[in-house]
Amino acid sequence: MNNEPIQNLVKDISNLLENSEDFDVKINVGEEQNIKEFKAHSIILSARSAYFKTALSSRWARRENGIIIFDKPNISPAVFDVLLNYIYTGTLSRKNEVSLLDIFIAADEIELFEISQRVEK
Repeated sequence: MNNEPIQNLVKDISNLLENSEDFDVKINVGEEQNIKEFKAHSIILSARSAYFKTALSSRWARRENGIIIFDKPNISPAVFDVLLNYIYTGTLSRKNEVSLLDIFIAADEIELFEISQRVEK
């Protein structure tokens, strides 16, 4: 079977994350001196994570000018970057400054159980 169409799809979705085009979510991650804003797409977040499906609802998040604003202070920006990349690409690429334990804890919290299972192994 030819995997080229799947690879192209992953590349196209990955490009959405890199370019932040047509985003409808801003996620403020971290706290105090270590806060970073991530731009994302609610449809992708909700499709890949039951946590985000609930979190981006009007009960948890606020809207400003049509953009969903969500704060996630208890996950570091470096860890969230790894998780967001996984959500968009399906690949787990850990950066040096990020511990597997931190990835495991955060992935479990936002219900990315596939990552939790990989890290456990």
